[in-house]
Amino acid sequence: MKIAVLSDVHGNVPALEAVLEDIRGWGADEVVLNGDLLNRGPCSRDALALLQREQPRARLLRGNHENWLLHCAEHGPKRESPTFEIDRFAHWAVAQLGDALAQVAAWDDHLDMEDLEGGSLHITHGSRLGDRKGIQPECGEEELSQKLGDPRDLFIASHTHRAFSRHFNGTLVINTGSVGQPFDGDERASYARLQFHRGRWRGEITRVDYDRARAIADFERSGFLEEGGALTRVIFREFYEARMHVGPWRRHYLEAVKAGEIGVAEAVERYMRGL
Repeated sequence: MKIAVLSDVHGNVPALEAVLEDIRGWGADEVVLNGDLLNRGPCSRDALALLQREQPRARLLRGNHENWLLHCAEHGPKRESPTFEIDRFAHWAVAQLGDALAQVAAWDDHLDMEDLEGGSLHITHGSRLGDRKGIQPECGEEELSQKLGDPRDLFIASHTHRAFSRHFNGTLVINTGSVGQPFDGDERASYARLQFHRGRWRGEITRVDYDRARAIADFERSGFLEEGGALTRVIFREFYEARMHVGPWRRHYLEAVKAGEIGVAEAVERYMRGL
């Protein structure tokens, strides 16, 4: 059996198109979306429609961004909150998705198989500890053991936007990286190819070129940058450089924003000037 696992598209339609074409050429028997198809990027509704059209039998799992959108849709924007500007692009995505968002609530949180042609596997967006508790390449043994939980022959994670594979205590651990916004310095889209062969799992990370000029134009013409709030400038910088910026921005400024000591727009301006 050949399984393709992709994740962290974040509304990047050209990248998703290229990956789906590559998956078709490889001849995958199963396709799994491991979360974060939506939000944090320009074209969530188009990405959802594309995946459903091209892979109608794909297994769809929620990531932290699907869960965030569902939360935003349920509770609405809190414009009086000092962190509203941080959430603005999520509320923008909720409006963009419209009634299409309702189906996301039915997606599973994870996929767990204890006997698949003789090999067990677990696929989840973050780890067993939660959808935001990702597995980094440098994860230590004690932390990794907690995040993997009950042993499986193969454990697939995503969320960190940093692709890698590693053997740990009899488990093949693979992070799929990101289709739409890699953070490992390689701007190409990333996904995982898995095969069960002669009683053991084999897995590889596949990188795919795509039309980045078109993706850049989508950030601009979709309204994401203009209507999604100041933090979208940091997200776009991440996309453009293929490395993380929102995490460092949050570490420097989030608590000050929550305390009302600085606005999001000013904090973004200061961060961008310091790059």
